[in-house]
Amino acid sequence: MTGTWAVKRKPVGNPPYPALRSGWTREAKAAHRLSTCLAAVGCVLGIVTMSSVLTGPSVGGALVAIRVTQQELSLAKRIIRDPLLNEAESLLVLARSQLKDRRYEESIVAAREAYQKVMDSSR
Repeated sequence: MTGTWAVKRKPVGNPPYPALRSGWTREAKAAHRLSTCLAAVGCVLGIVTMSSVLTGPSVGGALVAIRVTQQELSLAKRIIRDPLLNEAESLLVLARSQLKDRRYEESIVAAREAYQKVMDSSR
């Protein structure tokens, strides 16, 4: 029975294997953290998107529709004189008043109708 009588000691310093105490390598830990963060961001964006879709039109959508119609109307007024432009302008005023009353869907509809009249008059 010949055996070693020396006591085995734990190595000093970094372990010879690249794993941390938890069993994860640094690269695996960073990749796991990144995928967790991306999943969290994706969930938050999904929730925000679904809530905005379910709540319906917002003031931002109404403002964009009115602003685009205003720009097209001002460009069309420079080029042509048409009674349809007066109708479009009255629809635009209606859209602004509905925006003040916080009726966003009606405001967007009126702005779209005004935009269509402007496009019809410029053809």
